[in-house]
Amino acid sequence: GDTQKVEIPRGEMEVVKGQVVVLHAWYSPNSDISKNSVIWNFVGNESKQVITFSSGEVGHGQNDFTKRVGFSATMPSANLSIYINNTQESDSGRYICTVIIRGSAGITGDVRLNVKVPPSPPVCSMTGNPMVKGNVTLSCKSSHGKPVPQYKWTKAAPVSEVFFSPMQNERHGTLRLSNLTKSMSGKYICRASNTAGSDSCSINLEVITSSNAGMVAAATLGSIVGLVAMVLFLIFILRKEAGHRGGDRQRDQGGCSGTKASVLGKE
Repeated sequence: GDTQKVEIPRGEMEVVKGQVVVLHAWYSPNSDISKNSVIWNFVGNESKQVITFSSGEVGHGQNDFTKRVGFSATMPSANLSIYINNTQESDSGRYICTVIIRGSAGITGDVRLNVKVPPSPPVCSMTGNPMVKGNVTLSCKSSHGKPVPQYKWTKAAPVSEVFFSPMQNERHGTLRLSNLTKSMSGKYICRASNTAGSDSCSINLEVITSSNAGMVAAATLGSIVGLVAMVLFLIFILRKEAGHRGGDRQRDQGGCSGTKASVLGKE
């Protein structure tokens, strides 16, 4: 008779999202394989039929696998392997291959697939007071990635530097810089990475002195004073124009009264 199970060399497989994966499987038939049926099913968040071969025809389920899956060998064949194009995170799960053999019990084999996802582009940010002797915390976060990304901060050239715990928290993506000095100014780069890939972002830190802070405050105050002065000047101009218009109206009215009076006098 035929072998008692579907042979699958690797019980677990990994692939990076978007890549092609081949799920290898075969059996050793002793009967006419053209009469046997092959069914691949997926069991994950939901169960669905992936691909089938029966009565000389290949069939696809009406689902998201339909246009991405095919048999690796021309069927019928003892090679039951299938390929999946453009793998998605939702493809992660258990795949069961069943061969239905006429006149005997069916045989099965299964393989588990894990689709890994590179970190999404991280976002860098800073909180704290970037003044000499002040403290800041640099933060870095990717919105998605499988496995969960780890984060590493480095300081770029000309004075390169790497950081370690407890300054740096690789799991949360934070870097705490304390008692700042001017020499700590520069470009800081965060790289988010997992076994599927990596991506990075950067932030420029400029440590300012208290005198610089005063200059910035004075410039800000000067801008506010200048804005207030401009508003007051505009109000003054508008009031002046309103006054001129009022005077003109009074003169016009006075002129009309004088003319009337002289006419009456002549009468």
